[in-house]
Amino acid sequence: MEEEIKGALALAGVLILGLLFLFGFLIIAVVLILIGLLLFLGFYAYLRLKLWRLRRHPPKELEGPEDYF
Repeated sequence: MEEEIKGALALAGVLILGLLFLFGFLIIAVVLILIGLLLFLGFYAYLRLKLWRLRRHPPKELEGPEDYF
């Protein structure tokens, strides 16, 4: 009887540890995916704003020496 209780407790402990490891890895994977998505969206927004600003304010054409000072 006592051996069965120890075995059941050991099985429950191993199952709990296994689930914690599994969910830990899943949480890490989800966090890494979210970080990657945020970086991608941030870079995309940065490029869009940079291109928009270039379209709105084209670079000045330098014509004479007075434009360099």
